[in-house]
Amino acid sequence: MSARRRTPLVCPICGTDLANVRITPLGQVTAGLQWEMHAGRCSEHGWFQTEMISKPPREIFPVSRPGGVARKMSIGGRPVYSFPTVWDSIGGRRPVDPYDPEMWAVDWERMPGREDIVLSNT
Repeated sequence: MSARRRTPLVCPICGTDLANVRITPLGQVTAGLQWEMHAGRCSEHGWFQTEMISKPPREIFPVSRPGGVARKMSIGGRPVYSFPTVWDSIGGRRPVDPYDPEMWAVDWERMPGREDIVLSNT
């Protein structure tokens, strides 16, 4: 897997393209599989990152900075530290393009407080 210039990662909240995108190849971390860290900043909702291991990511994390710690967000008054992706929901049992943006989308059906669309950084 060569270094990429573009990422399917968008803001999991508003869906806008992220600024200051960083794609960091992490090498062959496990069982010879290539790992990459994708991170970027939404001007309204802050930094987000995810790790992909030769397949689309299972979760997207709000973070303090690329490579930083997860930060808490609130959805419907409930704390949220990660956003499950569509790829995680389908169980990863079928072959897909690891960079397919549809697989990187948030699965809102699995989010706590999804009924209340009001989001805030805390």
